Amino acid sequence: MNFLKEFWKRYKTRYVRYAPLDYGLYFEQPIIHGMGLESCYLGKLVMPGGFVVACDPLLGLHNAQPYTRRVPPGQYPVTMLVAGNNGSKRNALLKMNFSEERALQWELALLPGQALSAARSKNAWYGFTADAGIGCLCDGQVQKHFFRYLERFFRERPEGDVYTSLFAEAFSRHGGLAAAFHLPSSPASNVVLFHTGYGDGIYPAYWGLAENGNVCSLVIDFLVL
Repeated sequence: MNFLKEFWKRYKTRYVRYAPLDYGLYFEQPIIHGMGLESCYLGKLVMPGGFVVACDPLLGLHNAQPYTRRVPPGQYPVTMLVAGNNGSKRNALLKMNFSEERALQWELALLPGQALSAARSKNAWYGFTADAGIGCLCDGQVQKHFFRYLERFFRERPEGDVYTSLFAEAFSRHGGLAAAFHLPSSPASNVVLFHTGYGDGIYPAYWGLAENGNVCSLVIDFLVL
């Protein structure tokens, strides 16, 4: 059972701003809901502008907007939590830490123009849309370099398979579920790529807020646990 979906279905008029669970605990337990959990460190994501973008890199990169909160420019560690059961593995949660502080609340990440009241009235939740079963996390400035890089690939190789040609090797280093991809056209820039839970869908993100209210982390929930 998808706990988050069931919770929102029953309590869609309450607690919408904050997740009804502590994502930090998931990264501290080896098993939950009968699923084994494995942490996979993907390296540090370079954030030169501090504008966080999550999107489908193949179908949504050109017009993806960053979340409304901004973080200090820097390089931040990214970890994927992989859930396994009966021999199968799926990405469950992706977390990027901005400080060593522990999150006490998890606030829904919004894009420009989105409002929590609208989410309640539509009986839906906000998140980024994946139409190709793949997502990416990057800085808003890196997003532009990444789009130009992919645009040039498709222009030069219109029949080419971008996954096999560009991403497969990077994915193979992390069990085929996620990758830290460095842009050849911009060596100082990198992107985190990942398979999205059960494939196509809408995946919410949450800001981890410390006791002082500062943002200390960001989590993307792939709705597996």
